[in-house]
Amino acid sequence: MGCGLRKLEDPDDSSPGKIFSTLKRPQVETKTDSAYEYVLLDFTLEASSNPEVIKISSVLDIASKVEEYYSKGYVVGAVHPIILPIGRRRSFPASHMYRVVLSRLKLSQKHAAPRGQRHPRLVIEECPLMCETLTNEVVKELLEKVNEAAKRGKKFVGFVTQHFPQPKACNGASTDGSAELESTLGRRNREHRRKNSDENYKNWNEGTLSGHSSESGIEEETQGESTLLQDADFQFGKEVSPVKPRKGDDKLYTVFNVFDDDSTCWTYHEGVLSMKVTRKGPVISTLEADWLELTTFYYKQGLSLIDSFVHWETSKGDYLPKSLEGLFIYEEEGAGVPGSNRKGNDAIVVEQWTVIEGCEIKTDYGPLLHTLAEFGWLLTCVLPTPIVRHD
Repeated sequence: MGCGLRKLEDPDDSSPGKIFSTLKRPQVETKTDSAYEYVLLDFTLEASSNPEVIKISSVLDIASKVEEYYSKGYVVGAVHPIILPIGRRRSFPASHMYRVVLSRLKLSQKHAAPRGQRHPRLVIEECPLMCETLTNEVVKELLEKVNEAAKRGKKFVGFVTQHFPQPKACNGASTDGSAELESTLGRRNREHRRKNSDENYKNWNEGTLSGHSSESGIEEETQGESTLLQDADFQFGKEVSPVKPRKGDDKLYTVFNVFDDDSTCWTYHEGVLSMKVTRKGPVISTLEADWLELTTFYYKQGLSLIDSFVHWETSKGDYLPKSLEGLFIYEEEGAGVPGSNRKGNDAIVVEQWTVIEGCEIKTDYGPLLHTLAEFGWLLTCVLPTPIVRHD
């Protein structure tokens, strides 16, 4: 991952990665009363020879895979694809991989874990989509539903997309030679999905999503539950979730942490996200945006960046340099009464390339994240960019 970031302060050459901040480096590396511990888990939808990568059949499976960590006090703070599945990139092995970042407050003799404390749970819900393209307007409508869920003790983690590739075929037949059966079943499944989508869309608009949900490993037809734990003051990363869902090919999921205690509420706001992109053919080669400047205003108001959305696809042949408009999604904790004594947050943005070989991640932001955790920086989101280099 990588993109051009305008920095307010030139980082020291010995800095662990490219950190862009309104703070001086000594301030970033100042010990606080709090420190965090992180666990990074990698998942894949395809078979992998790497034993450290966890095999799943659907994004929904992630909820059961992290249940053990929740019992130890960890909470998912970010879920993101390793590579954005755009265009030809869908065939890359890493395009079927997801990274999940969990965090917990580092316990000390001063801060002992309360006995009998009930932990939140991770819930992942499928969002019914009735459109071919996920636009800013559609995301804003989905955000209204997220705000309704937040009033019921659900803390938003982010949106995640799963791409469903077409079955591989050889000479017009499927791998087992049952092309006709596969075609028939595919048609029936599409009809079934369309019927379910129509019903889900109706329920979604009525405020009660009745679709697939995964909570602690259980998939069922239920009213979705979901949400997250983070009064975040650490914006990590880059750029954003894309998506051009086609009916039956892509699915969009909403990730939440759910708390039994609904005394705390959250509100989610969209903010402007503007950038300039240059393409070499259909491939984005450079990307420029003032991420830090775009988010600092909201952080000073006590909000935190949770997720973002950009529609990366372009019409065929439209490869000229241009500006793209997307959305940042910010989280506000509490009622947000004007004039309240809400404490502002400091924000830092880190740019980091991820080096991948097959399904093995050679280099990424993990080591830097663990270093910053010791200084009390809390991860709020990881935003992948569509910049890919083959060298």
